[in-house]
Amino acid sequence: MTQADRVHSTPPLNTSAIDREPPTDTTRRHFLTRAAGVAAGGSVLALAAIPPVTAAAAPAASLAGVADPIFALIEDHRRLQTLRCDLSDELDGAEYEAAKEHGWRPVPLTHWRNYHIGGSEIDDRREQLLREAEIDPAIIEREYLDAKARVRANWAAGEAWDERAGLVVKRENLDRVTDAEDECAGRLSRMKPTTPAGAAALIQYVIDDEICPEVEWHMTALRSVVAALNSMGAAVQS
Repeated sequence: MTQADRVHSTPPLNTSAIDREPPTDTTRRHFLTRAAGVAAGGSVLALAAIPPVTAAAAPAASLAGVADPIFALIEDHRRLQTLRCDLSDELDGAEYEAAKEHGWRPVPLTHWRNYHIGGSEIDDRREQLLREAEIDPAIIEREYLDAKARVRANWAAGEAWDERAGLVVKRENLDRVTDAEDECAGRLSRMKPTTPAGAAALIQYVIDDEICPEVEWHMTALRSVVAALNSMGAAVQS
């Protein structure tokens, strides 16, 4: 993943909404929490009853003596996530200190039609505007190219700032760990748990990670759990 792919756009500015906490989908969160318990107990699928297992359980957690590899992968992701957060905090602190001498690092975002946007989301915004068909496509294309050019210029300015501030290595380390975390999240989301305990642990881990429909690996992981539980249920019933 390139650096630009990690840049997220922000919605149209609304000063009245600043500093408000985002609404929590308590109904959905409650359902998923209960689903974790059901997966662990196996009551709906008529699976063998076992105590609930959280994502923090040891990788050796097993059912009928067979270890579920999902536990080890959850721990791998947890370790990388913690390391990424630590490196991010370290870089933030270094940037704060460097800003006293060099000013603040340029932000790789640009303003385009009420959005502060950057990275691959510029392409998504272009596609959205073309689909809506409310603006001349020629205007959209011209604005799109201008936005891309501004963001590239901001990235270049940011890299030059890193050089002046002596933070190139710290940023490279953070990028490397972030890529590893993303890769691990992809594998975690696609792996189907082999035990009800593993299914419960994965659901709980997604919940603890502040489940968000916009985070692709969260949704993929939940679909993998559903497929795994359906397979377990079919095996028990057969």
